[in-house]
Amino acid sequence: MAERRREARREMAVECTLQRAKGSPIRCETVDVGPGGMAVCSDRPLATDEVVVFELPAVHGHARVLREQAYRVYALRFETLREEARAELARLVGR
Repeated sequence: MAERRREARREMAVECTLQRAKGSPIRCETVDVGPGGMAVCSDRPLATDEVVVFELPAVHGHARVLREQAYRVYALRFETLREEARAELARLVGR
C-alpha cells in the first residue's frame, strides 16, 4: 500500500487521550504527529473508520482511525480542527 500522506510527521512520544462516544477514556502515546494526523500506540483496540475525540497537550479535536499500521499502533487522520489547534500542531511539530 502506497503512503498517501501529504505532510511529514515528526516522531514524538506524547501522552494522548482518546474518547469514544461511549466508554472510558483511552490513554495512549503518540508515535508521530503531523498537521494532518498522528499515529498512536494503544493497549486497547481501535476500530477502522471509528471517530474519536483526541486530546494532546494544548490541542484537541476529532480524529478518524484509518488503520492498524503495526501491532497496537494506529494511524489517525484529524477530522475537525479549529485554526488555533492547527497552529498549535504546527508549533508542536516544529513547522
